[in-house]
Amino acid sequence: MRPKRLILAINLVILLLLLGQMLAAIQASDMASELRDTSGRWASYLLLATMLFTPLGYYRPVLRRYLPLRRHLGLWGFALAMMHLLIWVTLEFGFAWALMWQEMDGNLFIWLGLVALLLLVPLALTSNTRAMRKLGYRNWQAWHSLTYVAVPLALGHYLLAQKVVTAEPVLLLVVLVMVLVWRYRHAH
Repeated sequence: MRPKRLILAINLVILLLLLGQMLAAIQASDMASELRDTSGRWASYLLLATMLFTPLGYYRPVLRRYLPLRRHLGLWGFALAMMHLLIWVTLEFGFAWALMWQEMDGNLFIWLGLVALLLLVPLALTSNTRAMRKLGYRNWQAWHSLTYVAVPLALGHYLLAQKVVTAEPVLLLVVLVMVLVWRYRHAH
């Protein structure tokens, strides 16, 4: 399958999966929490998936032709992270800023998520060819190395947000550590 068609197919699959998850969340007893959790979980999956492209392409060079897919997955991950924040601000707290600040006080996981999201903003804004040309490839690449800070913070947020440690966020962190170790060993 051609990369552009694959990108379109994956974008459509992600959209359909998300719509299905959101419809299920709307029917849940605590819609806001379910929507928040679903958007955050999928943001974590997609952000981690963006980091897998380089090691997979190293071991399976034929996969390098799908590198343009990384940009789309990263933008979907950012969009879901923004949705995650907006659900928290609007549906859970109804823009009650004082209550949000109280909730943030002493909750490291919320701060990790906010810092991760702030680091993702310039990545999303510069995830286009025009930004790459304007910044120059080296500067653009330097900006996008923020991924190696933002994604661990996002996954740390996901792990610490769990009231009980579950296998899913731990597994995502194990994969992340493997990617970071690989990246460290293969850094040029």
